[in-house]
Amino acid sequence: MSDGIVISAFAGAALAALYSVAALGLGKIAMRSSRRNFMMIVMGGMMARLFVAIIILTLALLFAPVHKVAFLLGFFVIFVIGLTLEILTLHRQQLSKEEAGITGGSTE
Repeated sequence: MSDGIVISAFAGAALAALYSVAALGLGKIAMRSSRRNFMMIVMGGMMARLFVAIIILTLALLFAPVHKVAFLLGFFVIFVIGLTLEILTLHRQQLSKEEAGITGGSTE
């Protein structure tokens, strides 16, 4: 396997890992807020992360000397793993919050 393919795959994976770390960070912030703010933070953060990721992916594919298939494969494998971890983490945090009797503030 060529070095360019490996580097491209790792570059795509690194981009997806940054996306996932940002998602988990915003999830922690959202869990400490009210239900209304929770949805605004989660949905707004998701839109912002997707927008930035699509711009970076497009720029990398157009202008960077990357192996396109390896870059996208590396990105999407880690993206799916990170998305799964994000959902599981938010779900687990919500369950523990409900068990503790914490409502997350007012819904108004």
